Amino acid sequence: MKEEWGGFLNRDFIQGIAVSTLSFLSVVLIPLAGAIVIVLTPLPVLFYYTKLGRFRGGAVFAVSLTLVLLILKLINPDIIFPLLLLMFAGGTGIMLAEVLRKPWPVERTLIIPVAVLLACGGCLLLLQSYQTGQPPLRLMESYILSSIAENIKIYEQTDISSEQLTFIKDQAGPIAALLTRIFPAMFLVGAGLFIWLNIFAARRLFQKYGLPYPEFGDLTLWKAPEKMVWLLIGAGGMLLVEAGAVKYTGINLLIICLFVYLCAGFSVIGYFFKVKRIPVFFKVLFYVLIIIQQYLLLLVMALGLFDLWADFRKLIKPAQDSGV
Repeated sequence: MKEEWGGFLNRDFIQGIAVSTLSFLSVVLIPLAGAIVIVLTPLPVLFYYTKLGRFRGGAVFAVSLTLVLLILKLINPDIIFPLLLLMFAGGTGIMLAEVLRKPWPVERTLIIPVAVLLACGGCLLLLQSYQTGQPPLRLMESYILSSIAENIKIYEQTDISSEQLTFIKDQAGPIAALLTRIFPAMFLVGAGLFIWLNIFAARRLFQKYGLPYPEFGDLTLWKAPEKMVWLLIGAGGMLLVEAGAVKYTGINLLIICLFVYLCAGFSVIGYFFKVKRIPVFFKVLFYVLIIIQQYLLLLVMALGLFDLWADFRKLIKPAQDSGV
């Protein structure tokens, strides 16, 4: 029996509006939860756009955004920035739905959305720069300084020592300058993680509801491109140049290369977990340990880099069955 009533306005359509609207509102109205929810905000739009089709899926996003706009206007008529952020996140969900329709390899599926996000972010920055009359880098640095100032206000309400607080205030300028210059690489890395988390979450959701999902193959066999090692060496050499533009270009390239090798390292670890049939509890424990002890990320990066020559997967033997 079809679970439709009213043709266009079926149960999934109403449900999609409710879920998307609640997701959007949680980002804006619940600061602590919103910082986490924003990462997966494209997911409801992606899911319902795929399930309902382009027209009704797009309508779900449009109606949800309109409802959020009306609610925010009732709360505070001056709220504009959150709406732009939600448009950006929801639009990403539609873009991912279109990308996942294509039989592309995982690299292209990631790179194209990241490139689109980079282009959109650059256009917004240039538009804001034109409106304010400030150069893009100066504008970005002012945003970072204001963010640091907000964090300092939070630190002042905690038990942090006065010496540490003074140090942060004194170093706010240099920190903002550094973050501004490495922002391109940080944006690319952040956008890559953002896109991948939504694609990964969508796979589980699509499989549960029988929606088509591209076959990327066994991602535990994925390796970083061999020629990237020359980009890594070149980026390291650029750090030795005194010219600031060359040096910071090298830092940005180095960050991007290390992120790719980090992904390759996690691919090797995922292969080990699969072959050795490691229980889920120990997998979660390992990733939590990495979050707590960030220096372990360097070991994972090294694993991804040296896998180009060592081919660690050949050294990992399958777990022996305990049965007879």
